[in-house]
Amino acid sequence: MGSESVQTTALRLWTIRVNEFQAHVSTLPIAGFNRGGRRRTTRPGTGMEETPFYANKQVDCQSALQTKETEELCMARPNILFILTDQQRFDTLGANGNEICRTPSTDRLALEGMNFTHAFTPTSLCSPARASLLTGLYSHNHTMTNLTNAPVSGVSDLPDHLVTYAMLLGDVGYRTGYVGKWHTGKNKSPLNWGFDDYRPGDGWHEWLPEGARLENESAIRLGYNRDKPMAARVSLPLKEYPELSRTDDAIAMIADYDADDIPFCLQLNYFGPHYPHYLPEPYYSMYNPGRIPPWDNFETRPAETHFGYRWLRDRWCAPTDEWSHYAEIMAIYYGQVTLLEHEIARVLEALDRFHSDRNTIVIFASDHGEMGGGNGLLQKGAVAYDELYRVPLIIRWPGRINAGTVCNQMVNLFDLMPTILEACGVDAPANLDARSILPLMLGATRVEWPDEVFCEYLACQAGDMALKMLRTKTHKLAINLSDTDELFDLKADPSETTNRINDPEYRLIRGKLVHRLKAQMERTDDPMLDQFLERMGAYFV
Repeated sequence: MGSESVQTTALRLWTIRVNEFQAHVSTLPIAGFNRGGRRRTTRPGTGMEETPFYANKQVDCQSALQTKETEELCMARPNILFILTDQQRFDTLGANGNEICRTPSTDRLALEGMNFTHAFTPTSLCSPARASLLTGLYSHNHTMTNLTNAPVSGVSDLPDHLVTYAMLLGDVGYRTGYVGKWHTGKNKSPLNWGFDDYRPGDGWHEWLPEGARLENESAIRLGYNRDKPMAARVSLPLKEYPELSRTDDAIAMIADYDADDIPFCLQLNYFGPHYPHYLPEPYYSMYNPGRIPPWDNFETRPAETHFGYRWLRDRWCAPTDEWSHYAEIMAIYYGQVTLLEHEIARVLEALDRFHSDRNTIVIFASDHGEMGGGNGLLQKGAVAYDELYRVPLIIRWPGRINAGTVCNQMVNLFDLMPTILEACGVDAPANLDARSILPLMLGATRVEWPDEVFCEYLACQAGDMALKMLRTKTHKLAINLSDTDELFDLKADPSETTNRINDPEYRLIRGKLVHRLKAQMERTDDPMLDQFLERMGAYFV
């Protein structure tokens, strides 16, 4: 069967499966999923309130870590400053080994807190990843699988019965604020999901004010509009760049909360370094493309490709396969990262100024990564490479987290939802897909922790396909509903260049991984389990 026939078949089958998934969603009880025999609380104000199963009480921290000190720490309610960037690779940080991109603020946070070296996003797409952060659920359970601004049918707002960490913090007296990018609902804002204050700020990713023009346009164009470049310089003063106003809004919120003398939780969401990279000076010219070497896997192309890879390669690649085109993008991408680092420094200085730094947990993370030329790809989509799924995560909690520590455990980004709640002394909803990483943060040694992460991609826009991934520190299994599955030996091949899915020497490893993937899908009540079991049937041993 030719590749065009495969693509057509994959799209037809995926459309059928999307319809099946939406039919599954329509059967869910309005009060919750009733997973494990329990009901989730409904959102206040919907007319469907019920007595919640959680008590909004102090968690039993002593039973978690068996120390009186930890219990006392959890009883004192800390502030939360959660800084989230968009589409930032794990390896952009100096703390994670980057010797080119300057990241002084996150380097500082790593020196003063804990750096998680194996953190992974539950899905490599903005809206569903952010919905997972809010709810602690995989996208197959919160049901937001597409971008909310995508021109396809799907869930444009989270279902009313879901509960966010902001709602639960508000119930115990926290003041909750949200600044910047939302992208987790078309008709509802953070104000509908437990946040008291919301300042979106001006602009979107594509910063091109009226009357301004783009200069030094990149050779690589936007996949959705070839008339526009992926990167360019905007000849406007730096002070007009929208990310600066988001920082200003965050600092103003911190000042308000400090004056009220009540605990607060502020989520600050920057739009960068998401494409298109339209930057002012000095950040546009901060890095020389000629000094950015190609990735180890830049010239690698899979021997067999699946539909998701082929579509990304066709839509987002450079005019020619020369690294100089990709280096041009990465240089400006790095400039955008450093700009945000300087903005983060302003927020951290504000915490110091208001004397809130000692009692504030600062979390830095990104919703997903960016291919940036790895395996010959740009952007994000239905591929399972670490460039997209491995994300930066650093947490500072003065006096609680030992400064300069590193956690190598496998954690999922949406684990932050129950973590924030537990750190603030609030019970998390039962039957979350996520689990609190507070024991890891506080250095617990007597804690059982899984040595794997389960991730997925369920968008149904052009070029997408259903994808499930099971990753350990040594191997990665990626199963899709298109044509070519993948198995990578990460110890021998950390750049994911050689697919071992049909290698007889990896038959037993493949068999163990599909059993573990099946167990994860069962644990999280994945409605696509039967379809993936059919797909994986030949892999079981």
